[in-house]
Amino acid sequence: MANQLPPVLVTFDADVLMAGRTQVWQEYAKVGTCYIPEVVYDEIDHLTGRAVEPAIEQVAREFMRFFADSGWIATDDQETHRALEPSIKNQSKQAMLVVATAQCVYGLAQEHPEALVIFVSNSQPLLKRLASVAAPNLCGITGAMLLNWARKGERPPAATQQLQSLMRILAERKSTQRGNSRIQDAAKTGTSASRLTGTRGTSEFKSPSSFTQTNKADVPANRTVSSRPKTPPRSREKPSEVPPSAIYRVKHITAPKKNDGGVVAAVFNFVGAIFFLTVAIGILWRVFDVKGFRKTFVPAIPQPVRDFVKSIDPK
Repeated sequence: MANQLPPVLVTFDADVLMAGRTQVWQEYAKVGTCYIPEVVYDEIDHLTGRAVEPAIEQVAREFMRFFADSGWIATDDQETHRALEPSIKNQSKQAMLVVATAQCVYGLAQEHPEALVIFVSNSQPLLKRLASVAAPNLCGITGAMLLNWARKGERPPAATQQLQSLMRILAERKSTQRGNSRIQDAAKTGTSASRLTGTRGTSEFKSPSSFTQTNKADVPANRTVSSRPKTPPRSREKPSEVPPSAIYRVKHITAPKKNDGGVVAAVFNFVGAIFFLTVAIGILWRVFDVKGFRKTFVPAIPQPVRDFVKSIDPK
């Protein structure tokens, strides 16, 4: 849901826990999931047998018994920050415990960026130190503020302000992620569509210019060539599918060769026809009445010619 509040994680320093008892610790859990830094847990466990005062030792033992069945979580998340570094190298045990606690709380906030981490401490210098980190999901309050929040449901103003700031940051982050996701989806869809269109266009259709050049000779002069390419008939083979060797065979083997000696053959045929025609006429000349034929069709030979013939052939 859009109005759902971020989860609240509550963590403590050792002084706040040692100032309470079992009933108070149980009420702390009403605010949110309770975490305890591991260094704080080790310090309280150390006090169960080596506390200077018996009252402190008794509280430490009570907390260890409570912790076993409370559902609280011990965390060792640590993250360094220059605002949380020790000011001097040689520090006391208490100062080192404060620095380790602050670093563990900051690490918990970094580990859960979508949750509001509430750090509870009665030490104002420690609260200011954590505030200087300026983590958007980290807020420091006192033990009294946390107890009032748990009992009356009144959220401290600092926690409310930090919660609203965190909700705005999370909303902007989700909006940005949603916009980036839409852009990526649109880019993927556009790429897939362009690939699909390019594949179909290459495999199924020729370009208009190449189709026009291929079929220009087949279109009569009185017809208008359509600019839209048409699918060629199935009975035809595409020119690109006929290998060059097949074309060579069709042109140079299947096609009849031109006869360059056709004129000479025609002359011989004509002469032969005349020869056979002459022979036929000679045969017919012998068979039929030659003398009658000569008298009817052949003109009379002049007398000088006859005398010349007789002089040559006395017979």
